[in-house]
Formats: sequence, structure tokens, C-alpha cells
Amino acid sequence: MAFDLQRVRDDLPSARANAYLNAGTFGPMPRVAAEAMRAHVELSFERGRIGHAGIMRWFGLMDRARVAFAQAISSPADEVALTHCTTDGCNIVVWGLSFTPGDEVVTTSHEHPGLTAPLDELARTKGVVVRVAAPTLEAIVAATGPRTKLVALSHVLWTNGDVLPLAEIVEAVRAKLGDDVFFLVDGAQSVGSIDVSPAALGVDAYTVSGQKWLCGPSGTGALWVRPAALARLATPWPWYLSKQRGPGGIAEWTTARRLDASTIGMTSLAGAIAALEWHHDVWRDGGLAHSARLADRLRARLAETPRIRLLPAAVSSQLVSFVVEGESASSVAQRLEAAQILVRSIPDADCLRASVGFWNDEADIERLVAAV
Repeated sequence: MAFDLQRVRDDLPSARANAYLNAGTFGPMPRVAAEAMRAHVELSFERGRIGHAGIMRWFGLMDRARVAFAQAISSPADEVALTHCTTDGCNIVVWGLSFTPGDEVVTTSHEHPGLTAPLDELARTKGVVVRVAAPTLEAIVAATGPRTKLVALSHVLWTNGDVLPLAEIVEAVRAKLGDDVFFLVDGAQSVGSIDVSPAALGVDAYTVSGQKWLCGPSGTGALWVRPAALARLATPWPWYLSKQRGPGGIAEWTTARRLDASTIGMTSLAGAIAALEWHHDVWRDGGLAHSARLADRLRARLAETPRIRLLPAAVSSQLVSFVVEGESASSVAQRLEAAQILVRSIPDADCLRASVGFWNDEADIERLVAAV
């Protein structure tokens, strides 16, 4: 089936009200997600949230959300834990692994605080050494050594949109140090934006954000864990459903759901399921190719625009980062928002970042170029 941009935009009122170029922070929510959330709130309000039926609805939502997130990364549902965000996933791994003083973690100089904040706390409390490398294959491999226990990095960098060669990095580090190094990937800017299959990359854990490129509500996400790596992770925050509970007693889960990040709001789960199923349908029908073409178009148009300097990326994604010479990124972002053009300013790099989605059209690109 051919990609139907009009259908997509009809489903996204916020993408028609604005030139919506900020899915790297929050994606536009589709109509089906808003309807699912409203329906769940009304049902809870009118019928109540408790009792056998309410518990079964809750468990059913968790099961369906797990399947939906797994589908987004071409993985089995048993390999997926439910989280509130990618930062949850990073924390599950950081605090689920066992470290001793002097162990080392290798990360890059372009990571989001959702990853670096847990690593900083790990260094402070456990005496772990965090080594920061440039986000290149050569620099990352060179930064690893005999005490390296964890390599933690993004798939798509939130700063300049560069797509890191994860499979090559994993292969090179394991050839150097062996198979004991654990690989954690922050997938906040990749899942829903580019094709992702964590198992094919050879990594051990991969985080997923529900509210960004997948267009779901806040407070939703997932963590994929390679089955062979699951035993290396303790349960960092035990809660009611960290174990199986039933008439036969209490038993350990043997799947990634042991790592679920405590209770996730049922209304948010309902919205996430609807959003991810909707996303899968339009994605399958050509959304990726459409957004990639528009991102290339935006880069080309900005490159020929006076006062604009593009941030280079070795392998480009649907994130396009740039600087407007003579203006702060924050002031430009506010000026654009007043004109109903939504982009993000990145304080660390004082740059602007446009997230080009499959809901955008040529007019959105031209509006942004003309406004800057």
C-alpha cells in the first residue's frame, strides 16, 4: 500500500496546527491514542477501577503494551520490560548490574542526561570510573580496557542526529575484550524514527521511548533485554508484579517482565497501545522513506540558506541540527514557536534541532527555512 500522507495528517490535529518538527522531545499524538485514553478514563470513572474486571483490564493492557513495544523493535514480547521512559531503562541496567570499585564504564561525549545522570551517580556511589569518548568507532574502542564492564551509548545522538555504527562497535569491543562487556543502548531518538532490531545489533539492552517518535503519551516506554543477558541483571526496584503471584504461590519470572518499572498508569498504557499500533500501520506503508526524504530535503535547503550552519553527522538520521549565526538557539526556538513551528534548542551545543517525521510535508520544511 502506498504511503498516505493525507490520512496521517488527518489523524494528527497538532501536526496540522503547527509545523511539528519536535518528535525528538514529544511526538504528535494520533487521534486513536487520545480516544483510547478518553475511553479508559470514562470507563474508570463510570464503572470503577477495581474488582476482578478492573484487575483483568490492567493485566490485559500490560500484555498488549508489551506486544506493541516489541513489534516496534522487531522482537518477541517476552524480551521486553515496560518502563515509564528511556531513563527508566538506563537505570534498570545501571543499577541491575553488579559493579566493584575500579570497574569502568565507557560512554560518549554526546549522551543525554537520561543516561549520563545514572552513570554519574554510579561513579559517586560505587567508585566506578566513567570514561567519555568521542562518538566514533575508533575512539569508543580505544577507551575500553580490561576493567570495562559496561559500554553505554545512544543509537542516534540527540545532539546532531548521527547514527552510530552499533554492530561494528560491539564486534570490535568484543574482539578486543571478550563477551563479558555489557552493551546498553539509549534508543530514545531511534525507535520510531529509523529501523531498529536490537538482536541484530548484538547489544544486551536497548531502551525505548513511548512519547517521542512512536507518538504515544508521556510515562510510557520499554526496555529490551537479550535473553542470554537477563541473568546478569538483578531486579533494581522490586514491586508487586516483579514476581508471578497466583493461587499456586509466588514464583520468579523467567522473562524480561521481571524488570518492569513498577506501576505504569493504565490510561497511558491504553494510549500507548493505540499510538504504537497506528504508528506500525503507517510506518509499514512507507513512513520511514517519506521522513528520510524530507530530512534530506531540509538539510539541503538549510545548507543553501544564509547564516545557517549545519552540524555534521557521519550517518544522517531524521534529526537535523543547525545553528543560526548571530542568534541564540533558545531565542530562535521561541521565535519559531510563535510562528507555529515547533523545533528544539539543545543548550549544551547551543544549536537547534528539527525532528522530521512521517507526518511532515514539504510545506513544513519550507516554513522552517523561510522563518530562520
